[in-house]
Amino acid sequence: MQHLKRIFMYLGMSLGILFVILVINTLLSSPKPLNTEKSRIANQRNLNEKLNKSALEHLAAAITYRVIGYDDANNDSINHRALLQFHAWMKATYPLVAQQARWEVINQHSLLITLKGKNQTPAAMFLGHLDVVPVPDSNQWKQAPFGGNIQKDTLYGRGSLDDKNVVIALLEAAEHTLSMGMSFNRTLIFAFGHDEETGGINGAAAIAKHLLQQKIPISFIADEGFGVMNGIVPGLKNPCAIIGLSEKGSLSVKLSVKQVGGHSAWPSPENATSILTKGLGKLELFQFPSQLKNPIRGLFSEAAPYMTFGYRLLFSNLWITAPLVKSVLEQGEKTAATIRTTHVTTILRAGTKENVVPPQAEAIVNLRLFPGDTISGVLAQIKHVLNDPRIGIEIYLNAKEASPISPSNGDGYDQIKAAVHAQFPETVVVPGLVITGTDCKNYTAITQRMYRFVPFEFNSTNLSGIHGINEFITRRQFNQAVIFYVDLFQRL
Repeated sequence: MQHLKRIFMYLGMSLGILFVILVINTLLSSPKPLNTEKSRIANQRNLNEKLNKSALEHLAAAITYRVIGYDDANNDSINHRALLQFHAWMKATYPLVAQQARWEVINQHSLLITLKGKNQTPAAMFLGHLDVVPVPDSNQWKQAPFGGNIQKDTLYGRGSLDDKNVVIALLEAAEHTLSMGMSFNRTLIFAFGHDEETGGINGAAAIAKHLLQQKIPISFIADEGFGVMNGIVPGLKNPCAIIGLSEKGSLSVKLSVKQVGGHSAWPSPENATSILTKGLGKLELFQFPSQLKNPIRGLFSEAAPYMTFGYRLLFSNLWITAPLVKSVLEQGEKTAATIRTTHVTTILRAGTKENVVPPQAEAIVNLRLFPGDTISGVLAQIKHVLNDPRIGIEIYLNAKEASPISPSNGDGYDQIKAAVHAQFPETVVVPGLVITGTDCKNYTAITQRMYRFVPFEFNSTNLSGIHGINEFITRRQFNQAVIFYVDLFQRL
């Protein structure tokens, strides 16, 4: 009994010491000042007044060009006329950029715009895309999705947040930089693909090939991704600018079963649909392991000093609290997606008549791969889970590995971070993982530095409009993004 008491005493002392260590470690992770950066724009108020007169109107006009990406589209079936008209409109709307930049049309439809800098530093490249997703529910919108209508300083339209807002904000920033007599220290390249929403095979991939052939040096790439997020990170009251260092890979797998069909009056219990549905049931119950590692680990550890004490205690001590953090994150759909490879059945196909047992059944399972999980490894895991040789497994359409993780410091990252602190007061800047796809995946051979961030404020209200109903942006949000890019250009 005395021996047992001694064990409990030592255990209590150990837990007490551990708690003290956790608290000390938490207190030592003190927040750094957030508003140390100053704007590089001489008269920012005057610039904002200029933007108030026309910037959002230019984005509204861009919305009216219907470049819609359909899954079955190819480079010949896309709206060629609308794209060429959009190109011409951009040149006419931004005359200084048209005069001083080199404009190249890549693969008929994509644009590569080069603004020469004063020094020989490898170029900074900014991506945007000219296409948008379809609008099957246009009758439910407050305004026509391609009407370009501004109501009370709010523009509703497809592309107002994904991604014509970025294209026009970059052009606005370049035009105003030139109009104010400012120059570019280093060369800036704007790469505007025309088919990002369907994978970028004909747009971004063609631009990347052109850059490699021409041996054009690129230091870093900035593309769409996260913005300045409000109310997204638990325990963090400050706005949070998340710079995506990587994006998940994408893989669709076709599962198929072929069996003898026949009359539905005397079905076999082992028919194509029953075999497939049993396999899908196993797969639905399976989850890939959660992984609390970079860049997600970096997000929480760097945001921790600015959190309320309870969350700060949790996220400042991931060396011991990681299992608890993972279990919490696994409870939410969106948070779980940030720490593991996900999978979901998106398409089911089988019979053609109600009284005929189909001889074949198939399903498409879509997966998003966490960095470190490979296509070959995921396929092997699916085969192991199904454990049924009657179910065929093959890759469906194009697959992409998760992109490499870019450094969270140095050229590109540091300047974006500084511009955020200058233009978005009290904002915490952290690294992150983009769980959707961007054009960056087509540029992995160009540079190891790719940063997925756009200078737009997001919350649960406007996030729902991306690929959804009533996509919108306000004049203040758009002006702020243009000013951010003008400021960032001066830091490069």
